[in-house]
Amino acid sequence: MIDFSSLFWFTTITKVVALALGAFIVYLAYMGYRRNASKPLLYAALGFACITLGTLTEGFLYVIMGQISSVIDLLTAIAAGTIVTILGFVAIIYSIYSTK
Repeated sequence: MIDFSSLFWFTTITKVVALALGAFIVYLAYMGYRRNASKPLLYAALGFACITLGTLTEGFLYVIMGQISSVIDLLTAIAAGTIVTILGFVAIIYSIYSTK
């Protein structure tokens, strides 16, 4: 059962703020890609999207899927979110070192 304590709401609100800020950064990077047709900006947008989705993945797996299945525990959710975040960092590093 979900504990609707103040810590739960604080965590939920901070995750929503991180999601909104991440989505805004992805939007700006994608618009920069469309304006300049710059492949590195496309990879930067992809990287920031993955980082943002990593945060969303953790919350989704732990809160939603954890209620449905007992297989998903906190460490599994953190590991899955971290893998998605790592893919985002790789995409950003690629965007920095790639050429047009």
